[in-house]
Amino acid sequence: MTDDDDLRPGPDGHRYDAPESDETRINKEWAYAALGLLVLVILLLVATGTVQVFPG
Repeated sequence: MTDDDDLRPGPDGHRYDAPESDETRINKEWAYAALGLLVLVILLLVATGTVQVFPG
């Protein structure tokens, strides 16, 4: 496969990146899960009043 083949558009006219490796995909899944857990904890703290959004 040459570099020209990499630049050739697909059947719908768009260029696509190569599929991610399984390791990269799994690492992203863990990162998104950790981020989601952090958001849930912050929402829980705001809902219970432990962290005030508008102090006063």
